[in-house]
Amino acid sequence: MFLVGFTLPVSANKPKNYKPGALHGSIMVRMMSFFNPVLWCCVGLFLISGVSAFTLSGQTIDPSGSLHPGDPVTISVTAIAASGVAFPSYDDLQFVSELNDPLWSYSILVNGVENVRSPERGRTLTITGFELGYRNQDEVIVKATVQGTIPPSSILGATKTFLKIQEIDARGYAIPYSIVTIDHLIGEPTPVPTPAFGSVGVTSYPSGANVYLDNAYKGLTPLTLDAVPNGNHILIIRLDGYDDVSRTITVMGILQPVSVALTRGESSPPTVAATTKTTGSVTVRPGQTVVAPEPDSGSLSVTTSPLGAQVYIDGEMKGVTPTTIPGLSDGSHSVTLIMAGYSDMKTTIMIERGTTSEYISGLSPLPKTPGFELVPALLSLLGIVAIRKIRK
Repeated sequence: MFLVGFTLPVSANKPKNYKPGALHGSIMVRMMSFFNPVLWCCVGLFLISGVSAFTLSGQTIDPSGSLHPGDPVTISVTAIAASGVAFPSYDDLQFVSELNDPLWSYSILVNGVENVRSPERGRTLTITGFELGYRNQDEVIVKATVQGTIPPSSILGATKTFLKIQEIDARGYAIPYSIVTIDHLIGEPTPVPTPAFGSVGVTSYPSGANVYLDNAYKGLTPLTLDAVPNGNHILIIRLDGYDDVSRTITVMGILQPVSVALTRGESSPPTVAATTKTTGSVTVRPGQTVVAPEPDSGSLSVTTSPLGAQVYIDGEMKGVTPTTIPGLSDGSHSVTLIMAGYSDMKTTIMIERGTTSEYISGLSPLPKTPGFELVPALLSLLGIVAIRKIRK
């Protein structure tokens, strides 16, 4: 900016109403009225900066499915260059293709009248602002199509930019906020790695059946087993009075549902008969209930505080707390709980057929040996005394 100083001649015969500075004030008013349009233009340019002169209204890629290096492809786009605001005559609209041997064909529509241009070859198609610069009330649309082949060096599983559309300013530089790209995946998407473990959800009708996986007891239905290694496993579902169900299941990193309707064993008569029938010498009538024989074993549920104690039944390891141990015969059984750092717990539990007995116990930490921590200190003291005697 430059500051220009000047002096205006003033008559020696000043008017009676002359006030110092009045002439200078008049000059400042006239200067402000001159610079107002310039200031408004600067403000307008500042406000519209960051807005692209074109809008992409449609795009297609043919074929639209899986594409591989060397495949032919056709990309079509529709860009609105002016609608309510004229495209700047000093800017250009540029299309840049990453395809091999691209062939361009395009047309310009002004207020619905289409003007088809000659095909062109090359990686870049530039339409000048002179071709697109019409009045504000005119609608200018550009339809462009490029045909080519995907470069052989394209990486499978990666996204490739096929086409870039941008506005070029008067200096020949791309306006950053105007850049629009059209991308597509090359090849097939990279598969997500399969987890090494999965889950098994087990349900049965009736519920409460014992579940064994690879001959290891897991609990009662309904039950969800987590962190099961992938692969084949043997699943056994067992309930007293019903036939055992054994299945081979395959775990593949996801939840594997298993639903089983248990069938009563041949020795168990039906619970309710819908019609009158004779079975041997027993007659079952509608509404009559036949009680099934009681099971010949029971279960034991063991919980400790803290958890993680080994459970021995009659001297045999059965599990780690918390656990439920099925298949125990009717009568008394010795129970031993063992956990490192705690005193062993021994007791006797009565098991009744057809029921689950529950045993909850807290474990006592092992007491520390009195004075044991003083042994290192005494040894150090004796060593000091011995050294002093040797020096004397």
